[in-house]
Amino acid sequence: MITLCFGLFLIKGFVCLTITTPPEINATLESNSSIILNCTFEKKDNEQIRNVYWKKKISGDYKLLVDVTPNYVDYSAQGGSLKNRSELFRFGNGSTSVVLIIKDVRCLDNGQYQCSINYKTGETTQIAENNTAVNIQGPFKANAVKPKVFSVQPNISLEEHGMVKLSCVGDVGNPQGSLKIWKIYKTTNTKHLIKNESEDYADVEKCTHIVNLTTTYNLTKEDNGAVFRCSSQNQYTTEPVPATDIGPLEVFYGPSTTRIIPVDNLSGLHVGNLVKFECISDGNPNPNYTWIFNFTEVVSDGKYIFSANKSELSFITTNITDSGYYQCVATNYFNGKTFNSSSNVTSLSVQEKRGEDIVNTFVQNCQENPCSLIQSCISRNGSAYCSLNIWSVIAFVFITLTLIFGTTCISLTLSRRRLKKNTFKDGSNIGEQIKSDKDGRDNPYADPVDFQTQYAVVQKNWETPAKSSKDANSSDTSNLLNNTDLSNTANQLNPPETTNPKNSSSDEKTSASTETSETIPNPPNVGQTPTNYINLLLE
Repeated sequence: MITLCFGLFLIKGFVCLTITTPPEINATLESNSSIILNCTFEKKDNEQIRNVYWKKKISGDYKLLVDVTPNYVDYSAQGGSLKNRSELFRFGNGSTSVVLIIKDVRCLDNGQYQCSINYKTGETTQIAENNTAVNIQGPFKANAVKPKVFSVQPNISLEEHGMVKLSCVGDVGNPQGSLKIWKIYKTTNTKHLIKNESEDYADVEKCTHIVNLTTTYNLTKEDNGAVFRCSSQNQYTTEPVPATDIGPLEVFYGPSTTRIIPVDNLSGLHVGNLVKFECISDGNPNPNYTWIFNFTEVVSDGKYIFSANKSELSFITTNITDSGYYQCVATNYFNGKTFNSSSNVTSLSVQEKRGEDIVNTFVQNCQENPCSLIQSCISRNGSAYCSLNIWSVIAFVFITLTLIFGTTCISLTLSRRRLKKNTFKDGSNIGEQIKSDKDGRDNPYADPVDFQTQYAVVQKNWETPAKSSKDANSSDTSNLLNNTDLSNTANQLNPPETTNPKNSSSDEKTSASTETSETIPNPPNVGQTPTNYINLLLE
């Protein structure tokens, strides 16, 4: 029993209407079972009862089942299912109770009920309330199951700022659970709760609750690629929660945040330098790009090079007139509409070419247009550059000088070898001369002849008379030749003529007498060979 109207009691000093209801009722699903909801009140003489209401808590709020007065009983839409299987006793005619008897107990009868009395004290209308819990006894524990119905309408040609309707129906088990609709972000895979309030009704046979959840949602470009999820859970649900997904959704939106980013530093540009711009924008479908230079569209004419979707622009500055303002425009199309977004304006300043000998050549790539031997191919940001390699030049010069030096050394070596094979002044071959020098002695390894001693003997004999000179000369010379074996060498170097021996002997005598007065030859110097010196004496 609950006593209400404490405020009125404090002000006027009397006790207000009191209501008595059973705090808890347990029932079963047996065929003859029933639920008796008895609401009894006590009032003062100045209190007038106008209405007694029986309500049931549905989706968090108490909804009217039946309205009772002394004269009539009125079942509401929520209590319509009770009308044919319940009995009600009104108050009045001395009765201070309103009794609602529910027969043919069902699962949906489980829940919180409330007796509410509308009464009047003097000119003041009051409300008194008391609650009763009805528990259906039995093995009715049931887990929530995966929602069978989840839809997004419309589900095609979705675009930014469009409105969609999300609908989900699922069994949340027993005791009653709930449905929740989530959005799962594409990039972070995190969940965002959209709605979790829902209306439910009980499944009579299984004593479980079927929940219907519907909401609307305003799409943004961040929803492109997102997944929407409807989950079903109650107090017995464990991870993973049963759920149904829709998506990923494709949401169309126009280009935005379009901007130009220079690939390289644009400061200090000169004629002949490479310039490369990149245009970045966001859009679905992916946008196409148009480039503007000094308010005129840039076209591909051999100088300007574009990427596949024209998001990148590259060119070699050929004149200071390449200075100016560059801008890109991103464009895409969907649902019969065109969307554009312009970038910031980028200023470019080009100066006259510097006085440098090294020139960089721009090529599409190193494979399609390889560089020369003295250039290096440098690939950067999808483009290639042929730059003079000073080390290649140095290597080329070094190799050339090495070849020239080697060729000269080989030529000199061959020339020296040929000179060694040349003949002496008298026509004899150097190889034969060496052989003759070796073979002129009995022992090739013996000590060489003492030409100073031989010279003194020859000089002494030369000073004698002619006859004596002849004999001595002949004798000494013969001895000299016999000791040194040089006669053979002399014969080899100066072959004898075919003459009469007698005439030869006569000539020698005449020559000996004639040469007496002549000057004796000087002794050999270091550069002379023994054989040459003997030949000189014999002459």
